[in-house]
Amino acid sequence: MIQVWILVKNESPLDARKHGHTGVICGTCPLQNGTCYVDLGKAPQGIWKAYKRGSYPKLPSLEVFAGKTVRFGAYGDPVYIPFTLLRDIARVSRGFTGYTHQWRNPLYQAYRGYVMASVETPDGMSAAQLAGWRTFRVASNLETSPAEIICPNTTRGISCHDCRLCAGTSRQAKSILIEVHGIGKKHLSTIN
Repeated sequence: MIQVWILVKNESPLDARKHGHTGVICGTCPLQNGTCYVDLGKAPQGIWKAYKRGSYPKLPSLEVFAGKTVRFGAYGDPVYIPFTLLRDIARVSRGFTGYTHQWRNPLYQAYRGYVMASVETPDGMSAAQLAGWRTFRVASNLETSPAEIICPNTTRGISCHDCRLCAGTSRQAKSILIEVHGIGKKHLSTIN
């Protein structure tokens, strides 16, 4: 999958976290408190350094996405990609995934057609679903609600590239539940 990273332009990911500036790319995500699954010292830091060296040219056209699968927001929240750009990338791609913690904000409701509401509690799941979103819930146990299935990667080893169920309401499917993962997993209880 092509990974789309949303990074602070003039500050490295590690410095942005240290100085409390991740809100400009992560919004109100509760995982900014150290529970985020992304290891900022690895890919995000390396990508930011490569960008600063000039290794990433401006996107000449959307053809780079044609026929490919795309993950919106490998780090950073996809709602900070201009909606028309996200929509146009999705249209030319083979498929896409994405997750947002900004689903409560009325400004970002159009994104629900493309990304999942990222939630950590059953109450969050219910509220997002009532607002018309499909959800991607991270939990320490895999007890599904009737509206959820366990992530097919967990149950059948299917990759996101092949599954593509996490594509917002563009897919008519149940919501997804996955076991907490990544470097912040030991801290999930701080937000549950």
